[in-house]
Amino acid sequence: MDEKKIIKLSNEIVSTIVDFSLGEGKVKSIVPQSVANILSKDVNLFNSLKECYIEYLSTVDNKIDETSELKKLTEFRYQLVEIFEKFKENNEQKKEVNNEQED
Repeated sequence: MDEKKIIKLSNEIVSTIVDFSLGEGKVKSIVPQSVANILSKDVNLFNSLKECYIEYLSTVDNKIDETSELKKLTEFRYQLVEIFEKFKENNEQKKEVNNEQED
């Protein structure tokens, strides 16, 4: 995944976490394949992403004026996407196993 896609997906994940925390995420969760749809189906995924976000927020001070701060932001984005993508992969593998068992 290239950097632009990672930035876009991580922004969508953070936005969705905020939407759910404010009670607005359920509307977006009806869209198939959206981040909100995926998060609404798995509490563990939501909690993992939320904890990652909280951890990041506890280390920032509302500005990125040093290389170390930019590095921290980049690592945070990669971590969010990694958690999200691993969940999607595991979910797809479970579906494949279930489909094989049904056949």
